[in-house]
Amino acid sequence: MAPPPPAKIGRGRRTIIRDIVEVLLLALAIYVVIAFALQTVRVEGESMVPTLQNGDLLFANKISYHFHGPDRGDIIVLQPPESPNRDFIKRVIGLPGETIEIDGRYVDPKNPSAPPRTAIKIKEPGQNNWQILQEPYLPDQKVDPWDEMNNCCDATGRATSVPTPLTIPKDQYFVMGDNRNRSSDSRSIGLIPRGNVLGKAWIRIWPFSHFGFLGAGPKFASSVVIALPLVPLRRRKQIKQLLHARRAA
Repeated sequence: MAPPPPAKIGRGRRTIIRDIVEVLLLALAIYVVIAFALQTVRVEGESMVPTLQNGDLLFANKISYHFHGPDRGDIIVLQPPESPNRDFIKRVIGLPGETIEIDGRYVDPKNPSAPPRTAIKIKEPGQNNWQILQEPYLPDQKVDPWDEMNNCCDATGRATSVPTPLTIPKDQYFVMGDNRNRSSDSRSIGLIPRGNVLGKAWIRIWPFSHFGFLGAGPKFASSVVIALPLVPLRRRKQIKQLLHARRAA
């Protein structure tokens, strides 16, 4: 009986090599996609306290703003117009087409006896009434009141000595740090062109004890709802019968 033919190992080696090459190419493709879509950002300074702390490490999404503009409340990575070699991280407060004013002596008409405070007032496009921005992420105003650069804005978005309304031009954004007394933002560097926005800070990855998304953004104060008196069911039936009788006449 003839001995069995030797095992062919050439094809097996070629299959292993091909699998290794495919894995390496896949890993390279994933790396390129991540590098294009995400950016790691390390926070330096205290301008975003208490939302972000010095040394926090974040992931920023670099691709979403290719499809739409920043939204109010987004924490963005940007290049200041006059310092293009630096990256800042700030929160979007005012959007293109809106009228914004910062009033350092605002008194709530619903509570006129309350002490004055600093408030951001915004008129959305086509609206006549001011809306007051509510910002739950700010430091406690009783402990650390916002009293620096608390009137705005001139034609460039910078702080003024008295409250001054500004209509934000197309493709420009008004940004601020959450630590209002210690932030270099639109009040000092002016409005930010959309082309200077690099990405949206998405998630904090370090320290692990604070891992997660960056919390809710601002909202407008609730509108006053006027409750109309309810018409009793019996009265509604009487009105309906009366209208029916008139149409039949």
